Amino acid sequence: MAELALQKVTSHMLMPVSDDDQLFVQQLKTGQVIRAEFRKVRNPHFHRKFFALLKLGFDHFEPQPCRMAGTDQWFTPEKNFDEFRRWVTVKAGFYDVIGYPDGGVRVRARSLKFSSMSQEIFEQLYSAAMDVLLSFVLDPERGWSRAKVDELVERVVNFA
Repeated sequence: MAELALQKVTSHMLMPVSDDDQLFVQQLKTGQVIRAEFRKVRNPHFHRKFFALLKLGFDHFEPQPCRMAGTDQWFTPEKNFDEFRRWVTVKAGFYDVIGYPDGGVRVRARSLKFSSMSQEIFEQLYSAAMDVLLSFVLDPERGWSRAKVDELVERVVNFA
């Protein structure tokens, strides 16, 4: 089973989006029939914009040394992009609360997959994530603003 991304290029033609998608299509035999379930995806440019925003925040984030609870042991936490992305997503209010048999609960960041979040909700996440980064990472007292962050993110996205 493969997942394939196609883009409409004429009124009657779909083209593979990535090199992997192209390879999949090339490996099909002429006349071979495949079955697929199609769904519209979010704006890929906006998806790249969101990850550029996260990378900007991550690049300016420095974990602070902290003491392990109940001990005198100090450590500096590992800097990890995936955990940073999950933290921003949760702080932005896009999470699920999971219950466990022992009565415990955990907060989990919602999936950012194209199929899991509409474009409208994704745009709300972007705006809320910007607020989180300006509150916790990109200090407005050091010259950061929504306009400055948007400008830098657009530069990164349009350069890549």
